[in-house]
Amino acid sequence: MHLRSLTLRAVGPFADEHTIDFDALATSGLFLLEGPTGSGKSTLIDAIVFALYGKVASAEASDDRLRSAYAADDVESVVDLVFEVPAGVFRVRRTPQHQRAKRRGTGTTTAQATVKLWRLPADVDPLAGPDVLDAVGTPLGNRLDEVGAELQRLVGLDRQQFVQTIVLPQGEFARFLRANPEDRSRLLQKIFGTEVYERLQQRLAELRREHDRAVEAGRATLDRSVAHLLGAAQWQEPESDELRAAAGALPAVGTPTEAEAGPGVRDLVQAGLATLHDAATQAGEAAERAEQQAAAARAELEAQTARAGVLARRASLRATRAALDAAADEHEQSVARLARAGAARAVGPLLVGVDTARTAVAAAEKALRAGLDAAPDDLADLVGDPAALDPLLARRDLEADRDSTVGLAATLQRAVTLEAGLDAERHAVRAARDALDDARGVLTSHDAWLAARPAQRDELTAALAAARVLAARFAEHEAAARTAGATVQSLTDLAEARRELRGAVQQRTTAAEAATAAVEHERALRAARIAGLAGELASALQDGDACPVCGAVEHPAKAVVGADHVRAEQVDEAEQARSAAETALAAAAELTARWAERVAVLHEQVDASTVGPLDPLADDEDVPAQVVEAAQQQVATATVLLGAARDALAEAGRIEGELVDHDAATVARQAERSELAAALAAAEAAVDAQVAACQEHEAETVAARGTHPTVAARHGELTERVSAAQALLDVLADLVAARDDETRRTGELAASLAVHGFATPEDAREAHLDPADLDELERLVAEHVSARAAVDAGLAEPEVSALPEDAVADVESARAAELDARTAAQAAVSAARAATDRAAAAAQAAVPVLAAAESLAAALADAGPVARLATLAAGTGATTPGTSRSPRTCWSAGSRTSSPPPTNAC
Repeated sequence: MHLRSLTLRAVGPFADEHTIDFDALATSGLFLLEGPTGSGKSTLIDAIVFALYGKVASAEASDDRLRSAYAADDVESVVDLVFEVPAGVFRVRRTPQHQRAKRRGTGTTTAQATVKLWRLPADVDPLAGPDVLDAVGTPLGNRLDEVGAELQRLVGLDRQQFVQTIVLPQGEFARFLRANPEDRSRLLQKIFGTEVYERLQQRLAELRREHDRAVEAGRATLDRSVAHLLGAAQWQEPESDELRAAAGALPAVGTPTEAEAGPGVRDLVQAGLATLHDAATQAGEAAERAEQQAAAARAELEAQTARAGVLARRASLRATRAALDAAADEHEQSVARLARAGAARAVGPLLVGVDTARTAVAAAEKALRAGLDAAPDDLADLVGDPAALDPLLARRDLEADRDSTVGLAATLQRAVTLEAGLDAERHAVRAARDALDDARGVLTSHDAWLAARPAQRDELTAALAAARVLAARFAEHEAAARTAGATVQSLTDLAEARRELRGAVQQRTTAAEAATAAVEHERALRAARIAGLAGELASALQDGDACPVCGAVEHPAKAVVGADHVRAEQVDEAEQARSAAETALAAAAELTARWAERVAVLHEQVDASTVGPLDPLADDEDVPAQVVEAAQQQVATATVLLGAARDALAEAGRIEGELVDHDAATVARQAERSELAAALAAAEAAVDAQVAACQEHEAETVAARGTHPTVAARHGELTERVSAAQALLDVLADLVAARDDETRRTGELAASLAVHGFATPEDAREAHLDPADLDELERLVAEHVSARAAVDAGLAEPEVSALPEDAVADVESARAAELDARTAAQAAVSAARAATDRAAAAAQAAVPVLAAAESLAAALADAGPVARLATLAAGTGATTPGTSRSPRTCWSAGSRTSSPPPTNAC
């Protein structure tokens, strides 16, 4: 990297703008920064580091040291650096965070750090000025993080590496030399790019460990799979020992035979599976032969059992036929009896019908005699003697008497209804008259209530007007109360701000004194440090060592370190104390400015209020008590008036609502009074009509009563006569119908007896059977016929008729032979199934074994080259498989510093 130009303003001791032309200084190859303590040598180096990295060179120093204590508050601190790297010419402009004067009012505010980066043309003049450089440059960014990353990429070093190798701050070179080898190694690796080899070695070692873990995992998987296969295949020694030995004999990582791992395990597994498959095949063939023998024995047992069944069936059929032959005569008698009972069943309904008709005639004659006894004498005379009864004549006379009585009863029905409702009508008339009296009383109360409403409304209207007068000043009183409250608050804040301002002024004075003392102390220590630096360097020289100042190896007159020699740590502590004191002074000054601005603003607010303007106050003088009391009195007065206006406003709203309710209630009461008056007039007319109707009904009832005590009694007597006449008419009709039915049924019975061969009804009754007896007889006859047919059909069946008379069946011997064959077949099938299951389980368990062997072989093949390469990279030669070691690399290099050389120490 080549520095072209540096421009500073308001940085360190440089209050004005200064530009350094590094192109001109570097024409001779080397140049020296020389000057007394505090002249700005370190500030230039801090400015370069700040421009590139946003921080000063020393890690312990604060960035606040960049801000010049000699610049005005409104002058911005700026560092503008033009530099050249292999990637081109670039310009970076930075401003640190600092306190600047406010644009409005007094005091300061914090200005945030900024940065801008440009790419400049290769032939640019770095001293052309910011306007020209802005015009020809290409902006690359203005964000702190983006520009910082881009600058680090262009320079090739981060800030820590830059200040340790390119620009060493004062006192930092010894720290680099005293750094431990690891830290210096990392730094120099980063500078010279050798860290790629270290990362490659570490990556190879990591890959070797990963492959070692993969191989160990493959071995564990193979061991688990082998154990599962041995259990599934039920292998015992020596097969199990051979397979375990083959699995454990796989080569280690890095051996020449690692690519041949796995064939031994595969051969043993496949041979064992073939043996199990052959055993399962043989057991299956034996089970098939045993099942065929069991099927033949089962067929023989079924044949003997069927032959025994046919023999038993033939014997049973022959016994049944002999029993049927013995009962043949009894069967013939049952058939004849069943035929006569069938004929009697056909005549039976007619016999029942004749008996029923005769019973009905006797019942009708008995009912007629009872009806005559119960009927009035004049009605009974119309019928006459039942023995010499003329039904048609008697019926005509009864119907004529009934019809005349029904007509008379119908004319009395309205009178009966009116008589029943007379009491209710009288009660209704009395109730209607009482309701009229009540309505007239309610109408009177409505008139009295409505007469008082106008006066009540006038009272509400007057109260509403008074409340509105008070409420009209609510906004005025509210504004007055708010203004008075703000004045009291401003007075309170002003008194507090003045107290805070006095404290801030005192704090600023104290901080200024401390900062002045810290600056003087640091300046004295630095001067003493420089004066004794030669003795410090000489104290470490031995004969033969080159002097770091003149290079001589002989030191006849070494400088001596004084007793009061100042150490570098003391200077650093004094610098930190001075920086802290300056920071405290800046903070105290900012605090004083803020409180002064606050006091001025509050003073203006009080002057503009009703208690202002205030007389000028001394710095240590408080706000006069009478002014505060006057403002508080204004608040109290405005609060009372505001409360009264607020109450009046609420009262006006309440009265307005009450007035609306008052008018609504009046209108509703007027409507209710009108409705009641109209209803009262209609009710009076209705009562008059109701009274007239009641009197008319009473006259009609008296006329219809006649000689009876009531109309209902006369009507009841007529109704009973109608009922008695109708009862006699019904009995006469029943008697005529019963006699006609008897005649008809008797003729039908005679014809049916002749058809079915019965001489008299008694013969038919004797042949009749009850339904249960008839069903039982029919069942016996049908069962005899069915049994005979079944026996004949059974004996004619081919398997029965073809059976020899001397045929026999040996079922027990066949059953014993079948049991023996079935037991042997089950045992053979179980053995075949067990052999098949064992072979299938072994084949399934062998799959992961073979896969694990192949996977382990692949892992060994992959791990071998990595292990050998990692061993070679580590430089350890042949190592134990699975282990590696990394050699430590030591670096040593010189460095240079931009600080001026010390005085001669020899």
